[in-house]
Amino acid sequence: MRKRSIRAAQAGMLAFALTLLTGCGAGSGLKFWFVDSLVKVFPDDAAGKDQLDKAVFPAARNSHVSIQLALRSEQPVGGLYVDAPALTGPGQPIDTTRVRWVEYVVVTTNTRNTPDEELLRKAPALFPDALFTEFPITVEKDRTLPVWLTVHVPPDQEPGEYKGQLVLRQGTDIVARVPYTLMVHAARVQTPIPLAINNYLNLSESHLEQFHGCARGTAPWWSLIASYARFWAGYYQTAVRANAVALAKPEVAGGSLRYDFRDFERYVETWEAAGVKGQIDGGNLMERQRRRDATIMTRAWVVEGGKPVLVNIPWNDPRAQRFLDTFLPALHKRLAELGWTAKYLQGVMDEPNQWEIPAFLDAAAKVRRFMPGVRTIEPAGLRQDTGFMKKTVDIWVPQLGTFDEKTDLLERHIREDKGEVWLYTALSPRGKYPNRFVDTSLIKVRLLHWINYKWNFTGFLHWGGNYWGPYPLKDTQPVINEGRTHLPPGDAFITYPARTGLYSSIRLEQMREGIEDYALLKQLEVKDSALARKIAGEAVRSFVDYVREPKQFRAIQQKVLAAL
Repeated sequence: MRKRSIRAAQAGMLAFALTLLTGCGAGSGLKFWFVDSLVKVFPDDAAGKDQLDKAVFPAARNSHVSIQLALRSEQPVGGLYVDAPALTGPGQPIDTTRVRWVEYVVVTTNTRNTPDEELLRKAPALFPDALFTEFPITVEKDRTLPVWLTVHVPPDQEPGEYKGQLVLRQGTDIVARVPYTLMVHAARVQTPIPLAINNYLNLSESHLEQFHGCARGTAPWWSLIASYARFWAGYYQTAVRANAVALAKPEVAGGSLRYDFRDFERYVETWEAAGVKGQIDGGNLMERQRRRDATIMTRAWVVEGGKPVLVNIPWNDPRAQRFLDTFLPALHKRLAELGWTAKYLQGVMDEPNQWEIPAFLDAAAKVRRFMPGVRTIEPAGLRQDTGFMKKTVDIWVPQLGTFDEKTDLLERHIREDKGEVWLYTALSPRGKYPNRFVDTSLIKVRLLHWINYKWNFTGFLHWGGNYWGPYPLKDTQPVINEGRTHLPPGDAFITYPARTGLYSSIRLEQMREGIEDYALLKQLEVKDSALARKIAGEAVRSFVDYVREPKQFRAIQQKVLAAL
């Protein structure tokens, strides 16, 4: 009897809450409720599912706060706008709220080698991910639609309680006013954040032609590059991925090649002017085809028919050797003239396997010889022998999931070799590990940077910033490596194409907030190292054992804010 009474009371409370949340405009019957932004909202979610107890959201100064409002109606509601007037409180009004809505994307198959309990739902299914800016929107009948607010709290905002409201309207007719509160703490995210962030981007001519309709080197192309740069600067990207080989303009002089680096310089300066400042990622000197018997290739400028031509040729071809012997010194000379030597990073191969080490060592030796002062960087799994990296690679970028038992090796590289260690995810890890896949929890995305803090890593790299297939919303799992690799959902991209730039995703929003968490933990470390480590350990106990529930995470987040 007692259990039935409790269930009846709970049902009554939910009904009462939904009554309060029912819109009163135009007889729409629109229902709306706040859901933690770490929770993914699905089209079939019933009204009130995962509703927050209170619409109160904590924030540090100079941070970004994601707020999610779910909408649902028994009848279609079209022409709907969502406005976010300035929040008011003890300081100046906060008028930096951006309103977007969440589009569902198709996941055809779930991430392989992953337990059911790690997946949000079985594929094929629609999953929330893309963030679009265009209004008005339509809330379809019996189909839940999330609206996503991002509040950027100014760095010098007076701490305290700020009241805001969302205004839902159809034209000038108000459908509803939805109140919420932002609790601004004294803690402030200090920038620049001491964490390197590198999302690889596909800027190939065919890719940008397909999605943005501009040809390489034209005025619209340069405008697009500037748009990309501004976008990524807003998400703490620090690396300018500028392939010096591809951006160079060679000319034949006296039977040999002379290199003009003006496009390379302009490209770097475009990104830096947008606020992306940190490292210049010069790309890799060699490429492979992901097969054991495949020839390792060098992307090289050669003279054919009296003209410079960019070709792929075997790494041990004399022409490839001559290219590296002349190009690397020329590039180094120009870097030194510009004062860029210290921030330029040179990759060699990307995930070298044991049988590829001779080629790797040959190219790495050339970098050491011809480019003194330039640091080398290499993403690699640590399941193999890493002895070849000790003297040839300055920045180790091990793939998460390959070094659970080798953290002492990474600590020695940091402590004894005076090197750096970044974190790397791509295709893997899967299973219980954190990553950025569409069909798993957003907590996994956010905690990547808590891992960075806990293990003293100073950077993060992911290969897939915008490697879309032809239809990104309908296919989140492009096939790569000549049809041999079917990617996990969302691994290839964390953005979506806009006509003149990029749309974000809810995964990228949580990644940005995770980077800000890292910054706050580093600041707390200065004040109280033991406390910072203790709090981080509550969130992440091991690479596969970490907080899973949003309420638990928010309690830990609150400890950081309070301690600062």
